[in-house]
Amino acid sequence: MTITTTDPEAYARENNIAVDDHHGGEKGRRHPDGSITLRSDLGPIARRCTLAHELGHHTYGHQPTANQVLHNRQERRADEYAARMLIDPDAYQEAEAQYGPHVGAIAWALGVTRHLVEVWRAMVHTTPHKITVRN
Repeated sequence: MTITTTDPEAYARENNIAVDDHHGGEKGRRHPDGSITLRSDLGPIARRCTLAHELGHHTYGHQPTANQVLHNRQERRADEYAARMLIDPDAYQEAEAQYGPHVGAIAWALGVTRHLVEVWRAMVHTTPHKITVRN
């Protein structure tokens, strides 16, 4: 799946997905009506990454489940969706060339969380001058 935006707020607007705030609890929620709420105290990077993750749940039509295996699979897919949405392969390569393997520095350079950099790394096989995304 190729995603062509790095602005999850714009993606939500363009696709008529309502995004609002909630107080306390988990960072993000996808509601049965398809709307998404984000915890009101998130900083800009956490908000952007959480929204991208919740858009992954929305795109895949994930439903809450008590089945832990299915839940974990849904969370991984939503994380991978967010990483693809927010991390450009060329920008990642540039950041890694500049900062080496330091996850925090790469995350800062890309404007994402450390977690999404780790997800990205798990998704890709890197070789010099080439990044190949696993399906």
